[in-house]
Amino acid sequence: MPAISLRATVERIESLSYNVRGFRFKLAEPPALEFKAGQFVILNVPKNGAVVKRAYSIASPPYEPGALEFAIQHVEGGVASTYLWQLKEGDPVLLTGPHGKFLLKEPFDYDPVFLALGTGVAPLRAMIKHLLHLNVPRDVWLLFGCRYEHAILYESEFRALASLRHNFHYIPTVSRPKEWHGEVGHIQQTFQKHIKDPSNKEMYLCGWLEVVKAVCTDLESYGIPKEKLHYEEWA
Repeated sequence: MPAISLRATVERIESLSYNVRGFRFKLAEPPALEFKAGQFVILNVPKNGAVVKRAYSIASPPYEPGALEFAIQHVEGGVASTYLWQLKEGDPVLLTGPHGKFLLKEPFDYDPVFLALGTGVAPLRAMIKHLLHLNVPRDVWLLFGCRYEHAILYESEFRALASLRHNFHYIPTVSRPKEWHGEVGHIQQTFQKHIKDPSNKEMYLCGWLEVVKAVCTDLESYGIPKEKLHYEEWA
């Protein structure tokens, strides 16, 4: 599916954490986009009469082609997040997409283990919702890692999914807790504790470049073959 130009309007803006907002863009032209879970779009950000381009992973699943959702962190002084934080419902936005090859391996004859770091949960959320929508019978794991408990994204949504779907396992981990009663430490430690037999699993990681590479190095030291590690990295 080749990338195309997209016109959309802001349908909803919500707070996902103290510094992350969820944006839902309703597509206008074309009214729907065919994409695969894990892909991203490029947002055209106007600045001083020019256009700055920023890539954002699609957080919504392909079975909702009429709208695109994103989890975007505010960066102090950042061109894109400054622009996004000024948007209101109904405002127009311009994008291109879909882009990217961070996709689920098929056929689904394995248990997928998703390791999300901060807003890196966005494409993994799309993948998880896609798998559950297809009623894939395999065990689906989501290990979410962040520093503080108030930085956990989509927590109520994932907990609700885990209570409804017996094959979906959600384990958030906080490295600098204050009043947190769940897993404490780094996502690699949570992986080691809960993923006892990785032989029938594929690992999907997304987050900041340095952290993703560090996690991959640790997982390889645990005996995970490099070919089972699939990741999207952000510089």
